[in-house]
Amino acid sequence: MEKRPFLIDCDTGTDDAIAIMAALYSPQIDIQAITSVNGNVAEVYTSRNNLDLMEYLGKDIPVARGAVRALQGGGINAEGGAECHGEKGLGTIQLPTAQRAFDPRVADQVIYDTAVKCKGELELLVIGPMTNIAIALCNHLDLAGLIKRIWFMGGAALGGNVLPTAEFNIWADALAAHIVTQSGIPMTMVGLDVTLKAVMTEEDIALLRQAGTKAANLTADLLDFMVVRRDEGGEDLVMHDALALAAALCPECLVCKDCFIDVEFSHPYTMGYTFVDQGGRTGKAPNAAVALDIDVPMFRRWLVEAISRSALEK
Repeated sequence: MEKRPFLIDCDTGTDDAIAIMAALYSPQIDIQAITSVNGNVAEVYTSRNNLDLMEYLGKDIPVARGAVRALQGGGINAEGGAECHGEKGLGTIQLPTAQRAFDPRVADQVIYDTAVKCKGELELLVIGPMTNIAIALCNHLDLAGLIKRIWFMGGAALGGNVLPTAEFNIWADALAAHIVTQSGIPMTMVGLDVTLKAVMTEEDIALLRQAGTKAANLTADLLDFMVVRRDEGGEDLVMHDALALAAALCPECLVCKDCFIDVEFSHPYTMGYTFVDQGGRTGKAPNAAVALDIDVPMFRRWLVEAISRSALEK
């Protein structure tokens, strides 16, 4: 089976790291590069988390640094990020500091170079603010035609977590999200209203411990941090970002509908609102598959199995 080339663009906090590990051990795909962006915590930490994670797991995958500011509105790390993901993004976990160096190119150049190399077959897993992707599209006008599909965690068909109508990844750089969603690249949107249902359990932690690999134990440690967070009144063991990966690799987990989507980027009350035309009232052609529901037990099994597959590398 020929593997599908993927590039992961992320603001690596706790659930991003779990999504990355699931991607690394999924046999359908080949991770070409990882690019980082401000978001859950500052980019200085998200990039370091990516580099340290690759070296810890013995993966020789290019890691590039990316945007530290939004296209519009300045900094893009939110208040409360440290409370949700820990001061540096990985909860209470401190990985050994990698000895290898970052890729010397900036994120948007890595995205473009990788797309050219993959000759139109590259897929992007975008699980943070979309700044790097938007910059790449603006700097390389032929890029949209070189990307096969974008799978992104962001927005919501209903509701939000920063504003009543805005989810964080989109709100953090709404102009970038507008540019990306209107680029013409085929895409799948996995929004907050669906990802909030993707909750892992203590049973899943036990199964990962049984696998006993570095990746499985690190995932279990991150989930243990989330258990403490939940028990102290914070967010549950929610796998926002891994669900976007599941859309690509376990599509049976999700119910999706083709819709026209766009992002509001100019009004303070609706900044980051993801407009989803489920009823086709605009008359505009659909430009995204939008996740509307999830089979939670199937998703949980898929995620545990994906990371437990790391045992095959022993």
